[in-house]
Amino acid sequence: MDEFQIEDGDLAALDVTVEESRQPTIWDELNTWGNSIADWQRYIVSHAVRDGTLTDDRIKEAYRLFLRDRKLDHGDEELPVVPESVTGREVAEGKLLTLHAVKSPKNVNAIPELSHLTFGPQLTIIYGHNGAGKSGFARLLSSACFSRSNPEIIRNIYDTGVSNGPATAQFVVDRGNGFDEDIAFTKGDEHNDLKRISVFDSFVARIHLAKENELGFQPAGFDVFDEMIRAIGLVTQQLEADIQAKTRPNKFDQLFADPGLVADKIGSLNSKSDIEEIRSLATFGDAEKERLDEVARQEQELLTKSPVDTLKALATAKVDVETLQKKLGEFNSALGNAACKKATGILAAHKTALLDAIRAGSETVSNPKLKQTGSVEWDNFVLASRKLGRAEAETYPAEGDPCLLCHRPLDAPSASLISRIWGYLDHEARKAAVVADEELNRYVSALKGFDCALLPAESRIRADLSKINPALVGEIDAVAGAFDERRNALVAAVEKGATALIPAGDLTIPQAALDAALADIQAQDAALREGKFDEILANLKAEHITLRQRQVVTKNIDDVVAFIQDLVWIEKAGASRPKTRFVTDRQKAVFEKLIEGNYKERLKKECAKLDCALPFEFKARGSAGKTLRGLKAKGGHKADDIFSEGEQRALSLADFLTEVNLNPTSAAIVLDDPVTSLDHQRKRAIAKRLAEEASARQVIVFTHDLVFLTLLSDKAEAIGCKVTSHWIQCLEGVPGHVRIEDTPANGRAYRKTTKAKEFLQQAKQSTGGNRVDLVRSGAGALRRTVEEVVMLHLFKDTVRRWDEQVRLGALTKISWSNDLADEIVALQDDTSRLLEGHSNSDEFAAEMPDVDDLERLIDRVDAVIAKAKPERS
Repeated sequence: MDEFQIEDGDLAALDVTVEESRQPTIWDELNTWGNSIADWQRYIVSHAVRDGTLTDDRIKEAYRLFLRDRKLDHGDEELPVVPESVTGREVAEGKLLTLHAVKSPKNVNAIPELSHLTFGPQLTIIYGHNGAGKSGFARLLSSACFSRSNPEIIRNIYDTGVSNGPATAQFVVDRGNGFDEDIAFTKGDEHNDLKRISVFDSFVARIHLAKENELGFQPAGFDVFDEMIRAIGLVTQQLEADIQAKTRPNKFDQLFADPGLVADKIGSLNSKSDIEEIRSLATFGDAEKERLDEVARQEQELLTKSPVDTLKALATAKVDVETLQKKLGEFNSALGNAACKKATGILAAHKTALLDAIRAGSETVSNPKLKQTGSVEWDNFVLASRKLGRAEAETYPAEGDPCLLCHRPLDAPSASLISRIWGYLDHEARKAAVVADEELNRYVSALKGFDCALLPAESRIRADLSKINPALVGEIDAVAGAFDERRNALVAAVEKGATALIPAGDLTIPQAALDAALADIQAQDAALREGKFDEILANLKAEHITLRQRQVVTKNIDDVVAFIQDLVWIEKAGASRPKTRFVTDRQKAVFEKLIEGNYKERLKKECAKLDCALPFEFKARGSAGKTLRGLKAKGGHKADDIFSEGEQRALSLADFLTEVNLNPTSAAIVLDDPVTSLDHQRKRAIAKRLAEEASARQVIVFTHDLVFLTLLSDKAEAIGCKVTSHWIQCLEGVPGHVRIEDTPANGRAYRKTTKAKEFLQQAKQSTGGNRVDLVRSGAGALRRTVEEVVMLHLFKDTVRRWDEQVRLGALTKISWSNDLADEIVALQDDTSRLLEGHSNSDEFAAEMPDVDDLERLIDRVDAVIAKAKPERS
């Protein structure tokens, strides 16, 4: 193993410039990995990246995804959304990005919607006391940007009028084109550009510290593998719990009093049992009930009647079944496919004869204005007229006879026409049509008189067959219904003369079932004749038991099917138990690829800069089926025993900065209270390092530490880094009020009277109470300037605010003057009198602050600065 130790010679200046060639990062590797694993696994990795530790609810959702992936659920439940990207970050190499502002926060704690923060291009410091609203903005940035923490953002619980919606805000960015663009953010959104901004806070600091005692620290992102192994373990536990819940003994055999085929089948249920076969055993309807009764009757008969009587009954049943077979054959011939063809032929012949008759009638007499000549109606009319005419006279019609309709005398042509019409009645075509019509009517009458009842309700054959095979009775009744339906269809088609309505094909008859019934009768007959009475009785008893057991299964079929389904699920789940080997294999590959490369040297330099040159070595070890990789304290000691909280926190920050600098897509970094609980020396080191980082990228720091604020400002200004600073305050119980470009430690802005002069100009343009307030604000700024004059000019920066160091070398520059000291004290008193809330002496009690007073004080301070600047010669 390579040792990781910091020597004095390694304290070289850290190059914070983004490397030109792109180096793969842990986030790149996790994103790539996420594209190759199952949804439930990507879900775990994604939330391990976002949240560090998956909640119980997340584990439950991962388990649901696991069940769907392994087809262990019903497949219809709505599933949680799986992030497409594990980290939410996309490669944006070569693209600049600057965060300019956060504005319009809504439902972000109690921060007003009008509050906003602006950010400078290099270092931005946001100072605020606890409860001032600083944390609200920090949490908003953690939610929107790339952060390993997912802080909860609660709306203002004290304002009942606030909507109960998610936190929202507008982020203003410059994507390198010089234009400000707004990004609308809602809690839960992931924006690629905002994900290029990395956030470091207390949670991120803790996430690097391994929970295992032996390994005290893990590089950024490597905790994801451990969390995934933990989560998979919990998914496995849930799977085992469900397997255990579904595992139960087969107690269905207790339902049966006697052994039997059904009892044996139910008693040997397993994951391979055919559910449809089991369902078929649970079929027990009216037919089965009748058969059960008949079997019981036959048993009783065998026990009470002689074999001779039973043989007689079997002989009668045999005759009945044979008769039924013959009758079915006759019905099929009468109504089957041959009958359908016969009906088609009868209709065709009838139609042909009728057309020939119509044609003959048209040839006999025709008139273009009469369309029904030769039709049935016309034929009936002609027949009726001849009967009436013959009844009038045998010689009718003769010239001069009256017309049967109009009673006018008939002339010779009319009498001849009637004779020709009556002559049609004796035409051969008409006679053939009459014969065809009579044949059709006889066929229809025969069909209507056909009785399709195969097993009449009170018939002996039905009774006999019900005793032998009740199920067969139902089949034959169904066939009888089909025969009746075929007969009615033929009658309707023939009566309508519609050939297209004639059905086709033979009807299906239960020939095999009838043969089986007949064979059973013959087998019983033979058995009785051979003296096998006990065998017949045993068979009946076995059938009786089987029917009884099927009846029992019917009542319990749902439980039986559920039991089989559970067995199938248990077997499938057992084969689907998740493994963690793929996690440790990936962890090993990524560790070797990333950590064995530039990371080691980079982290070494970062640790040196942050004064945490700790004796570490990279270590990998196996533990309970997983491989742990991280940094181990040399000598095998526990990290908590060797390193202080401050050293561990500094190490976490060093790792954070290492990852940021190895990732060229990283834009700004945000640090929320990075020096909490750290001593002054380490604060100084961190301030210096962050000032250097601000020369390479945008750095945003939230802090409530006034000492760190001063150190950070001084370090940045010392290297020429532009500092933007804001002060967040809670005014009148409302947090989130931002004082732009102002902090308690912003002394450089007060080294001249510029601030006071700005207030003076505003006061000259105002009136009333506003003018008084501006004068007092100017006096306050002027008093800050007087304080700066004392430290910077009078004492030549020998002692600085918030700095424990005394610069003894500056003592040689001090040029002391009692008059100057007296003037400074007098200025302090005079400016204090203008401040609101100051207890003025009676001499000044009646006076109100005036612009002229402020202007005179400014002139006096400018004069003091000029006198105090010169150094001792």
